[in-house]
Order: sequence, then C-alpha cells, then structure tokens
Amino acid sequence: MAATIYGHEMKHGVPCHFLKDGGCSIYQRRPESPCRRFVCGWRADDSPFPETFNPTVTQVIIARILWRQRPAFLLRNAGRDPDEPMLEWMRRFSTATGQPFFYEQGGEKFGFGPPEFQHDMLQRLHSGEPMW
Repeated sequence: MAATIYGHEMKHGVPCHFLKDGGCSIYQRRPESPCRRFVCGWRADDSPFPETFNPTVTQVIIARILWRQRPAFLLRNAGRDPDEPMLEWMRRFSTATGQPFFYEQGGEKFGFGPPEFQHDMLQRLHSGEPMW
C-alpha cells in the first residue's frame, strides 16, 4: 500500500495522511487511484472477515490478491503489524478454506497456507523473487 496522495506519501508502516478520526477526511474528493479502486478485503461484499477486523480498529489493511489464480490475502501494516489474535483467526480460516495469506512482522515477511503454497514461497525465497 504505497502511493502519493495529493503530495503526501503513504508507504509501509505510514498510514495515509488523510486518515482522521477513523475515516478518510477527503472521501468525497479522494483520487481514483489508489483510493477509489481499492476495496479492502474486510469491506468487500463477500468478506469472510469479522467486524473486529475493521482497519480503523486493527490498523491492518486486508488486500485481496491472487495466488495461482485463487484468492489469497495480504495483511498490510496501516499503523501496526497484525497481532497474534488476528493471525490465529487467519490461520484457522486458511486451514479451513485453503486460501493463503501473507503478512509482515517486524519487517520480516511471512506466508501461511497449504503445502503447495509453502513450496511456492520457498522457491521464491531461494530464487530471490519477492513473496508478493
């Protein structure tokens, strides 16, 4: 989640400059990219995530991505890294659905998912490719 919005840089660990009081202070005039195009996985119509995953509470944004043309999720720091209760919920969800997820803690990248996902991630690691 990196972008420059009206001259303000947003990047890993740096929440959007326009996030105020739990919401977007420029919602009506937010730019098309990345703001209007992005749909947080928590907020999507078919979201499997509980209300407690609201990014204004968790300070973690859930991005929907694809792995082998199948749904996967990326948990991104929007003020803090995912905490253990969130990761435990995600592990249970991933185990039940086969949908993997990626996350960072302390600047280190991790992934959780089925064996073929783990195999892919190890191959990427050894070949120097990014995990996401």
